[in-house]
Amino acid sequence: MGRISPDTIESVNQRADIVSIVGEYTRLEHKGSDWWGCCPFHNEKTPSFHVIPDRKVYHCFGCGVGGGVINFVMEMEKISFVEAVESLAKKAGIEIIYEGSNQTDVRPKDTTRDDLIELYNRVAGSFHYVLKETQLGAAARSYLESRKVSPEMIERFRLGYSPADRRWLYRFLSSKGYSSDFLDKSGLFSKKYPESSFFSDRLMFPISNRKGQVVAFGGRILNGDGPKYLNSGDLPQYKKGETLFAFDLALPEIRTTRSVIFCEGYMDVIAWHQAGITRAVAPLGTAFTAEQARLVRSFAETVYLSFDSDQAGQTATYKSILMCRQLGFEVKIVVIDNGKDPAEIIQNEGPEALKKILDYSIIDLDYLVQIAGKRFETGNPEGKTRASAFIFPYIEALESDIQRESTINRLSAVFGISEKALFADYKKRKQTKLPVSGEDEAVDKGKIQRIKRNAELRAVLAVAANTDLFPVMRNRLTSDDFDDPSARDLFIILEECYRSDAITVDNLLARCADENLRVLVTETITRGEFADNAPKVVEDGIALVRKNALERKKNRLIARMNLVRGSSPDDIKTITEMMFEKQEIDEELAKLKDMNE
Repeated sequence: MGRISPDTIESVNQRADIVSIVGEYTRLEHKGSDWWGCCPFHNEKTPSFHVIPDRKVYHCFGCGVGGGVINFVMEMEKISFVEAVESLAKKAGIEIIYEGSNQTDVRPKDTTRDDLIELYNRVAGSFHYVLKETQLGAAARSYLESRKVSPEMIERFRLGYSPADRRWLYRFLSSKGYSSDFLDKSGLFSKKYPESSFFSDRLMFPISNRKGQVVAFGGRILNGDGPKYLNSGDLPQYKKGETLFAFDLALPEIRTTRSVIFCEGYMDVIAWHQAGITRAVAPLGTAFTAEQARLVRSFAETVYLSFDSDQAGQTATYKSILMCRQLGFEVKIVVIDNGKDPAEIIQNEGPEALKKILDYSIIDLDYLVQIAGKRFETGNPEGKTRASAFIFPYIEALESDIQRESTINRLSAVFGISEKALFADYKKRKQTKLPVSGEDEAVDKGKIQRIKRNAELRAVLAVAANTDLFPVMRNRLTSDDFDDPSARDLFIILEECYRSDAITVDNLLARCADENLRVLVTETITRGEFADNAPKVVEDGIALVRKNALERKKNRLIARMNLVRGSSPDDIKTITEMMFEKQEIDEELAKLKDMNE
């Protein structure tokens, strides 16, 4: 498939709503004519991510990233330029026109990823049909009925059933034209026995990305031996440590309530949703990760942790509290006694009981104090020391000294230890910070390199911020007039846009492969650096670039003249020609000087 035509790219840039697209990843607030929010590329508490809708650009003043709408989709989805354009075009209903060979694709297009997504969605539909409409799914239907999972939830989560015959899926997909080589790489079959399905005789839970596309599966065993749950391994379209079950379904309520419930597993999430509380999500067969928490950081302020109450659940809750606090969340714990889980509660007591449990959630410090009191003998000095040390990492994870002081005050009262002694012990045993940090952090310090702004670069940046002035610049300058490589590169990009009859900021950014240069352009625009008196700034810049180019040319000419030392007719002719050329340069420099004066 060839390169996407400039007209298609221009149509995508013009019709894409950058506020709506960025708003899928972070919460934006309208301020004046622009929008601000917390940056989706790094952790921050104070919004520094700026979106200018009429220029179709974004820039983060915290970590320095910036670009246009196409670049934003590329970076967030980790896809190529072509894939980003195709995705935006599809969303906007734009026909994509291809031409020639693809030379502008920043990252090679991964067709395997798209093909696997198509495959997984087809398989999810097949499993769903088998569950609902065939005798093969009878046992799975009975299990769901016994757990009081409603028909609405079966539809909402697209639950399915994988037949006990391990070769059923391979035969089915082969009959649909899928090659054995492709199926070998799909993650749906055993590596040792390529025609044997990885999932068999299991209740199937499709796992979707934020767009609602199925990218993986989880399966619960119904009969026989084997692990209770099996989960897809990492795939081109799926990374389990960076995905949350039901995130696509939960996001609307997460946005509305500014809160999220993290659960133990699939059935617990379904229980919360069946109770009408649809902001519940779950990790996927792994420990809860910082990457998963960051998925909701831009939309939620409060995290509810709803993990099991056994020892393993307590450990998971403890680690999750520290991680979420370091990321700046307020944290509450959903306490469920007697070893029950949300699925059991809705099964035995109904949705209202589950809602009530959420209403009686406790703050994370109260939970940790309760756990410490059960684990350690706080009636003696050794127990008090160990109980305090248990909570010290939590204190370290808090984002302000006021919170730390308040927590120490609370522990002093609960454990019967003086605040002075507690604080001294805390300082002595201060824990090393965990890898996840709640402080504002730049993305990769080595990723964004600051380009030095000299006079030449400022001149071209002024035009990049006011693209209607480029015809003035190109009439008097060429790319060879620039000594600074970044200024020259930006001028060439502007020239390409001009020749394509698409000299707009969004098209400029789409063509800018140098991330550092692109960030510099977006920073310039979002700061409004050349918003006032732009024609005068550009005119002065043109004169400066031209003057520097002429002086360099003059210096080279003088150096050549000094090398001609003979008195032959040819030497005299050469010297004469160079003298005339130097005179022309001096006259032009004099004119530039008079214009400036």
